[in-house]
Amino acid sequence: MSHANAFSHLRLFAAALVLYSHHFALWGRPEPGTLGVSLGGLGVAIFFGISGYLVSRSIEQDPSALNFLWRRALRIMPGLTANVVFCAVLVGGVLTTLPLHDYFSHENFASYFWNLAFSPRYALPAVLVDAPMPYAVNGSLWTLPFEVLAYLLLATLMAVFGGRPLRWAVPLLLVVSIAVAVQWRPVDPVVVYYNDLRHVPRFMGYFLAGSCIALWNDRLPRLHVLVWLLGLYAVFDDAVIRQAIMILAIPLMAVVVGEYRPSHVLRNDVSYGLYLYAYPVQQSLIALAKPLGFWMTMLLAFAITTVLAYGSWRLVEQPALRLKPRRKMAAGGATVLVDDSVAETRLQQREGS
Repeated sequence: MSHANAFSHLRLFAAALVLYSHHFALWGRPEPGTLGVSLGGLGVAIFFGISGYLVSRSIEQDPSALNFLWRRALRIMPGLTANVVFCAVLVGGVLTTLPLHDYFSHENFASYFWNLAFSPRYALPAVLVDAPMPYAVNGSLWTLPFEVLAYLLLATLMAVFGGRPLRWAVPLLLVVSIAVAVQWRPVDPVVVYYNDLRHVPRFMGYFLAGSCIALWNDRLPRLHVLVWLLGLYAVFDDAVIRQAIMILAIPLMAVVVGEYRPSHVLRNDVSYGLYLYAYPVQQSLIALAKPLGFWMTMLLAFAITTVLAYGSWRLVEQPALRLKPRRKMAAGGATVLVDDSVAETRLQQREGS
């Protein structure tokens, strides 16, 4: 894969799609959609597909399952921790209708920090009670446990099979994920650890599709396969078949676009921060400045969230990435250690969020 790529741009676009789509829902309006999903759903699918592709490419350089999990933890946890504290202390402290002493001593304040253990909790004491989407301080956090689950699955496969057999194990699991996604359709939520397991097959499918593209990178005619998939999507009018096609097509589209060589290289990867901070910023603006109207609050949300995301990247995420383990790379017949953060900068933060 070329050192110059558009994956950072594409992640930023996906995060913007989520913000744009959520703004409709947070105003009590239907979310716009395409390809059988909302625009927010499309953004999340792009995230999962890119993540599966990039982290699987990184396995080629370091097949250690422990190093893989440590890198993933450094990518996710520092930014998430800062966001959870921001929402609990600042957003909740400003928006609550309780006295601050009662707010900070309330059991829901303490339980909100379960988000750091990927057990999603959205409500803070007496916050956003009358909002169109009541009590949901940061509704975007619900997808992170599924991302972590995908990392754990890949790490387990690495530990059990090693690197090479993943080329066969991952495609088999992808087939299983797609089959379950299109056949298993319970009406009621299937809640475990505060997560709705109905979403697991679909998200795992996006991630594993991206992983398959990476693992079979040398033998997959991507553009031809993508054209065939989109052609099949146009021919078949069945919702089940179309869902199966999109689980494959969206990650493939993301990789095809992501490998474009842009003229401008993004040095600051603010996509994760944009994803984390958009929802609470939007909820706060709608609660405090609703008379400004739908479009003005959306523009303000983009501006404020971008500033917060930049601060998250520069002050929290980027420093954490410097703690990643160094990889061994050959140089002139000798083995040298290369700092992972330097390699990641050269590859445009290719491993994703």
